[in-house]
Amino acid sequence: MKRNIECHVEGMMCEGCAKHVREALEGLSGVESAEVSLEDGRISINYDDELTDTKELEATVRDAGYTLVLPGEDPETPKGATAHPTDGSEVSQKRLFTVTGMHCAACVSAVQERLLKTKGVRDAEVNLMEGRTLISYDDRETSPVKLREAVRSVGYDMLIDEDTEVQDRELMSSQESALRLLLRKLVLTAVLSVVAMGLMMTHESIGLSPKLTYILSFAFGAIIYIYAAGDYVRRAMKQLTKGSFTMDTLIAISTTVAFLYSTIRFVFVEEPAQVGLMHTYFDVIGMIMTFILLGRYIEERAKRRTTDSLRKLMSLAPQEAMVKVGESFVRRDIKELRVGDEVMLRKGDRVPVDGILLSEGAFDESSITGEPIPVEKVAGDEVFSGSLSVGRAAVLRATKVGRKTLLGRIIATVRRAQASKAPIQRIADRIASVFVPAVLVIALLTLCLWGLCSDAPEPWLRGLDHAISVLVIACPCALGLATPTAITVAMGKASRNGLLIKDAVALEQLGKVTDVVLDKTGTITVGQPKVVDAKWATEDNHLLKSLLVQAEEKSSHPLASAIVSRYGHRVEEDLPVEVRETAGGGIAFDYKGKTYRAGQRRFVGDPDLTEGMQQLERLHPDSTLIYYTCNGELLALLVLEDKLHPETEIALSRLRERTGVELHLLSGDTQARVNAIAAPLGIKKAQGGMLPLDKKSYVDDLRKDGRVVAMVGDGINDSPALASADLSIAMGNGSDIATDVAQVTALGNSPFAIERAIHLSKSTIRIIYENFLWASIYNIVAIPLAAGLFTSVVIDPAVSAAAMAFSSVLVVLNSLRLRSVRL
Repeated sequence: MKRNIECHVEGMMCEGCAKHVREALEGLSGVESAEVSLEDGRISINYDDELTDTKELEATVRDAGYTLVLPGEDPETPKGATAHPTDGSEVSQKRLFTVTGMHCAACVSAVQERLLKTKGVRDAEVNLMEGRTLISYDDRETSPVKLREAVRSVGYDMLIDEDTEVQDRELMSSQESALRLLLRKLVLTAVLSVVAMGLMMTHESIGLSPKLTYILSFAFGAIIYIYAAGDYVRRAMKQLTKGSFTMDTLIAISTTVAFLYSTIRFVFVEEPAQVGLMHTYFDVIGMIMTFILLGRYIEERAKRRTTDSLRKLMSLAPQEAMVKVGESFVRRDIKELRVGDEVMLRKGDRVPVDGILLSEGAFDESSITGEPIPVEKVAGDEVFSGSLSVGRAAVLRATKVGRKTLLGRIIATVRRAQASKAPIQRIADRIASVFVPAVLVIALLTLCLWGLCSDAPEPWLRGLDHAISVLVIACPCALGLATPTAITVAMGKASRNGLLIKDAVALEQLGKVTDVVLDKTGTITVGQPKVVDAKWATEDNHLLKSLLVQAEEKSSHPLASAIVSRYGHRVEEDLPVEVRETAGGGIAFDYKGKTYRAGQRRFVGDPDLTEGMQQLERLHPDSTLIYYTCNGELLALLVLEDKLHPETEIALSRLRERTGVELHLLSGDTQARVNAIAAPLGIKKAQGGMLPLDKKSYVDDLRKDGRVVAMVGDGINDSPALASADLSIAMGNGSDIATDVAQVTALGNSPFAIERAIHLSKSTIRIIYENFLWASIYNIVAIPLAAGLFTSVVIDPAVSAAAMAFSSVLVVLNSLRLRSVRL
């Protein structure tokens, strides 16, 4: 019986993932079609339940590396509707949101804890930088609106629009508004604070009575408390009802205690001159808030610089394009472009979509690949969105638009990577969870110990001074900013240099790599093999060439394109060829009852060679040989060669010198060919004749010996080893499956990419540890000083506020040093 099932696929990150899932399912007997939507992770499968069942569907998707979340088994589920599972499995969504209003690690902890306590939320990863938040949730139990309500309940807000571009526009708009408001608060608070302090110091000389000075100081203090500190107090109140403690709590308590104490003195002391005006904190509240707001303003401006790279990437997409309508080109909004549209590119135009050139052109792809030299392209070549047209006017046909373009995928990956957390961030998270409560306890102890044990005049007043200083000087912000600022700058730096790093875990892991395993084709070679010689068994070979070309056109192996390029122009027949591809071996297909094979000698059955073919083998001992047979009889021997990338030797030498890693070379090619390539490159460990699972086993053996392994590859046959390695790196011109599996993608195919990635990782980790060291030393030294542990040093609340603001700004500025790291 024909059936249709609607369900979710988990783990898809790009169009290549969706394609892989679709092809895996459509290759299953009984499946007629599978339509995959990358945007919401849903899939619609039409299948015959007499030939297959849901368990096979689930197993097929699992074998492809993803998870199929099945609906219930009710056969009455209407087409297009999603039945929820009845066996306890989850229908989950994983979406990127933006939380606004967070300032420190404790804020992040409060939001994350609240989200994790929300019914239906399976996981939540909150990042301080721009509030990027990845949430996995069960869409039967909660929704984006409910998630936003949960975030609002602890004093923050969340942008929930499904379109990330809309989220970004809303975020930028809210950031601009918040920054302007912050500046207004800063200016007003600073002016009122200076005036209040001036009145306290000069009221007698200008003829003001103590009572009037008190009244003016109270008025200025009240305005500052309500206008500048009010937001902190309101958020702190919301957080306290949920049992959360953040930087807002420290600021709210310190300013509220100071304001209430001063107000009580103002109301109940009849003659201010008797007690002295200096025993109030109205001016101190102003100075505290001035330094806090000044630090916040500088910090926010500096933090925005850490995300400049993402903004620059987003600016590479033009808003309009010249699209062919009828016989002329008209200007259209980029959102109106569709696959198949013809787009004109003039000199200086940014490419709006991915497409195939219909004419010649030259393009600067440095913003995408990091390579500064413009690339000359001809009709039929691929052009990527975000590139700059620098030659004559050209026309392309769109193949991918919007978020499916290379630029769209890069932006999405960078956005998700900046939202992810490095394992090292867990240190700050653990500290943040106890930091604020610990500071509150220290402040209370400071007040009590000074009040009960000190013999100083007015000990309780002295204790209150020190307690407020402790609350203000303590800085969880520096700890919270230590990792995310560095990660955000590093991800931007990577994208500008043609490195696409999927998450912070990969960035951290790069710095720990001890061994780099290289695949040969397309990794250290140019990746553009050519047929340099051939020997055919018969001169009447037009049909044989046509069959071979049409079979190779359906293969994703790099060598296939070389054969198609050599013989494709001679093909005329449209022959029905069903291709079976064996990774690491070759291809096989049937035609008119005969079985044809093309690939390695052992794959095609080790056929007998003619004298001419034996001579060809001897002439090319270090080349790649493709044997073409029909029912075991040799039809042709093809010789293919791929040149080393001209910079490979220098790049690998620098990789060894700067990182100290051990290099390994693996290939399915002959051992002689692999040795011939490895020797001049100084690679001592080289293995030929490796099948995909052999490469995986090689990587597994290294890992068993305690090595941290990075696997570099570019093809389907590399995907098992890529998945098995501690870190996977794919070259950007490789197959979709290789780049999907990989944690790092080198878009420019530069041999220097590996060394750059590892060097960037080590620089980032060093900066993070420097940030942690500074934040730790600051708090360890500053809190005891503020508490009056060293009586020879007295830090008043205003100075404490200045110190706290400086500590956060220093962490951000230190992270920005990564922008100047030479890769």
